[in-house]
Amino acid sequence: MTADVSVQLTYTVTLREISDGLKLQMRHSPAGRWAFRVLWGVGIFLGLVIAINVAVKGTDSPALGVLQLMVTVVVIAIVCRWLMALGLLGYARHLGEHRVTVDPSGISTVSARHTNHTGWEFYGRWAEGRRVFVLLTPDVWGAGVLMLPKRGLSSPQDAERVRELLAARLIDQRSVRAARNNAGNQPEEGPNDAEVVRDA
Repeated sequence: MTADVSVQLTYTVTLREISDGLKLQMRHSPAGRWAFRVLWGVGIFLGLVIAINVAVKGTDSPALGVLQLMVTVVVIAIVCRWLMALGLLGYARHLGEHRVTVDPSGISTVSARHTNHTGWEFYGRWAEGRRVFVLLTPDVWGAGVLMLPKRGLSSPQDAERVRELLAARLIDQRSVRAARNNAGNQPEEGPNDAEVVRDA
């Protein structure tokens, strides 16, 4: 008789957990990381240009208009993320309380209005935040995302069991990043190297 290695979570999703999950999705999808770096690079460059312009021409510099535009774009991006989180919250609340089982066969979700079972092969990687575990599909955007709030676990030991189940079946993004940082001048990873890192 095999031991039961399944873990149960029971929760109603909160806005903070959805917001944390979206941040993790952005940080741990290749396209999200690329977009984040490009935005930071452009922002730093424009910031330097504006600072130099203002230092040379004073407060009458037209660069102040560009600064106002940059601030507006940042505010719009933050508002868009919160609107997306609110939309997902409305959907999750419509489903009601979630009862999720994570086991060797995959993830089963039962709510008042929906029942679903997803096999591990649907997801490609996972990440962990302070409040949630996030599972992402293997596409460059990590478009398919599942958030598992730690609040839904019944004990700290269950969190460790979830980590073990995820690490045994999906790529842990922290391990991949640590291995890349430690590799230094070693050859780049081949297509299967990330799987080896995951099991390390």
